[in-house]
Amino acid sequence: ILTEFNSRSFEYLISQYKQELSIVREMTRLELIEKLVENVPKPQRDINENSELGIMMKAIKSNGRGLSLRKLFDMTQNVLRRIAPCMLMSPISIAQYIDPSFPKFDLVIFDEASQVYTHSAVGAIARGNQLIVVGDPNQLPPTAFFSGDFDDEDFDFDERDQDSILTECQSIMFPQLYLRWHYRSNHESLI
Repeated sequence: ILTEFNSRSFEYLISQYKQELSIVREMTRLELIEKLVENVPKPQRDINENSELGIMMKAIKSNGRGLSLRKLFDMTQNVLRRIAPCMLMSPISIAQYIDPSFPKFDLVIFDEASQVYTHSAVGAIARGNQLIVVGDPNQLPPTAFFSGDFDDEDFDFDERDQDSILTECQSIMFPQLYLRWHYRSNHESLI
């Protein structure tokens, strides 16, 4: 079998595959953009300034002066979800800017969950219908060491450090999936 192997034809096949993959990636990207743009409301000439779109456009024109983000989110719940169906926020930001009465998100994802305190995560979890918790239990747990709200002599690591949301999910037998590979596995220096 190895005597019939032709490295040039094999390399050509790989280059063709990479080229086709690049085309598919670009088409997928453009298709996603098109689908997202379909959801964006089309402003007409006469927009009612009291409508969600009118409030949003007024806030954009004034750079948000005189209106807190939480109030803006409350006043534009439907249009905001159409414009930004995916939001990247910290657990603290969610608690600060999104009222619990805001319509629930389809999915809440915690990445680097070994670094997130459980008490910080609860508010975000309550604002979603489904939850994905991603992390490595071998990473360091969250710590209050860098928060700066303690005296060096009085600090007790056992008292201050609490479990992460990842540890809590593992302890209640949350369903688990494991990666079969990771880009860092390609080279020891990346781990």
